[in-house]
Amino acid sequence: MAAGRSGTVACAAPAVPRRPLLLSTAAAALQPGPVRLSRSGSGTAAGKLRASPPDAAQAATAAAFAGEEEAFAWAKNDNRRLLHVVYRVGDLDRTIKFYTECLGMKLLRKRDIPEEKYTNAFLGYGSEDSHFVVELTYNYGVDKYDVGAGFGHFGVAVDDVAKIVELIRAKGGKVTREAGPVKGGKTVIAFVEDPDGYKFEIIERPGTPEPLCQVMLRVGDLDRAISFYEKACGMELLRKRDNPEYKYTVAMMGYGPEDKNAVLELTYNYGVTEYGKGNAYAQVKRHGWISFSVVLVYWSWSQHADT
Repeated sequence: MAAGRSGTVACAAPAVPRRPLLLSTAAAALQPGPVRLSRSGSGTAAGKLRASPPDAAQAATAAAFAGEEEAFAWAKNDNRRLLHVVYRVGDLDRTIKFYTECLGMKLLRKRDIPEEKYTNAFLGYGSEDSHFVVELTYNYGVDKYDVGAGFGHFGVAVDDVAKIVELIRAKGGKVTREAGPVKGGKTVIAFVEDPDGYKFEIIERPGTPEPLCQVMLRVGDLDRAISFYEKACGMELLRKRDNPEYKYTVAMMGYGPEDKNAVLELTYNYGVTEYGKGNAYAQVKRHGWISFSVVLVYWSWSQHADT
C-alpha cells in the first residue's frame, strides 16, 4: 500500500473460473450488463480496478463460465463475506490496548512497512479466515485524523452490554449513550468512542458467531447506494426501515442474516445529500477507496462515486 493509506472495507467471494474477471450480483453469465474489471496502474501496491465499457463486458461474459451449469454451481457455492475494514489511527499501541482490554478483541497480527512509512495491526474476535476484522493503519508521524460525518459507527455484539460499558468506563473510555433498550424496542444497546473518536454501538446479542457485526455509513442517496452494493458487490438488501418521526431511513445490506454475519447499515437522513468525509475512513474522492474481493481483488470506490 502507498503511504497515507485511507479507509477501506473488503469482502471475500468464491473463486470464479480463471477466465476474464467479472463482478455481478450472482452468476455473471446469467446477468445483464456485468462489469468487467481490468487492473490499472498501481495507485496502490495491489493496483486499482477500472470498469470496461458494457459492450466489452458483455462480449467477455460468455468466456467467464463454460456454461449455465457452471454458472449456477458458482452461485450455489457462493460464500462471500465482508473480510475487514481499514482505517487510520494516531497512536497504534493505544488503540490496540483499547480494543483488546475494553472490547475483548485479539491482536491477530502486526506488520511494519518502513519503506512506505506505515504500520498495520489486524484485530478481531477470531481468525481472518472466518471472521470480520479491523485493520488499523498508523502512518508515521501522523497523530490525529478527521473522522468525518459520513462514517457512523461499528457494531459489536456482546453477551452483557452493561458489563462492557462499565469496563470501558473503568478503563477511561468515553461512553456516549448508556446501556438501555432501543427506542420502541427491547434490544439493549450502548454507544462508546475509542481514543481516536470512532464510535462503537455495543449490542446485546448473546452467542453470536460474528461479534464485529456491523459498519454504519451515512449516505446522501439511499436508493443509489443500495443499487451500488447490490450490483457492484453482490450484496442483498436484508431489510429497510423508515423512521419519519426522527427523519431517517435505514437499509441493512450484507451476504447473510444479520445475526450471523457482518453487515453494512446505510443511513439516509432526510434532506442531507452530502457529508464531510474527513481523512480517516471513508473518503470517496482522490485518496479513499472501498475494497472488495473476488479472491481478494481491490475495487476502487472512486470509480463509482457518481454511480
